[in-house]
Amino acid sequence: MPAAFREVTMNQWDQIAFEYDPKSPFRRVWTKPSVLIKMFEDALDGCHEVLDVGCGAGCLAVPLAKKFEVHGLDFSKEMLNLAARRSGESDVKVNLNHGDSQAMPFDDNFFDGAYCKFALWPLKDPEKALREMIRVVRPGGRVVIMEVDRKKKYEGHKMSFKSKIFYSIYRIITRTLFGKKDTKKIWKALMAETKSNPLVNLKMVKEFIEGLGCRILYYDTEIQEKTYTFIGKLISSEHEKYFLCVAKKGG
Repeated sequence: MPAAFREVTMNQWDQIAFEYDPKSPFRRVWTKPSVLIKMFEDALDGCHEVLDVGCGAGCLAVPLAKKFEVHGLDFSKEMLNLAARRSGESDVKVNLNHGDSQAMPFDDNFFDGAYCKFALWPLKDPEKALREMIRVVRPGGRVVIMEVDRKKKYEGHKMSFKSKIFYSIYRIITRTLFGKKDTKKIWKALMAETKSNPLVNLKMVKEFIEGLGCRILYYDTEIQEKTYTFIGKLISSEHEKYFLCVAKKGG
């Protein structure tokens, strides 16, 4: 990714960091955080030291740090700043690192496991990030991916009527009650910048990591059904499904 492009994109992620705040009350409106955390705890079973790739503001890294030694990697400094604050407030330690998931600053075979949640789709080369995840995990360690199971490329900012209503209310509340900026234009710009990125889906992930010597332990394509509240299911009923893929390095 060219340096100038990356700088602009990361500035956009910095501006929307507050939307990824683990303490955001809105997250509990449409998701069940405890169910999601348990999914990753189970996926990382047997691991001690793990890497959160694209850790953002620490929505997974902070709660998982109660059970694992967690290292977080992200290219957005504001996301990392927020993750540091939230980990301190939760009295847990997360080893936060500023860096690129497509060129990780870690030695080979360093971690017992590596995971990422919705951190591949923004990348120009998601296969490179997957290759890096596998490189830094020891033989026999876990590689865990959660992503949208996309069947087609992004074709514009389209939402159902009920989703438009929900997000309109969300933007009004965040602006008036919490003094946050409206991020609609930022999200539209990010979607436009990433629309030519390679398609990431379960088939692509499975085939690629198997080609690098990993063995798929299990996968789950009912993530929304298990982790979304009634409201979450209602507004996401027309969205493509999410998947969780859990693999073991070295077969």
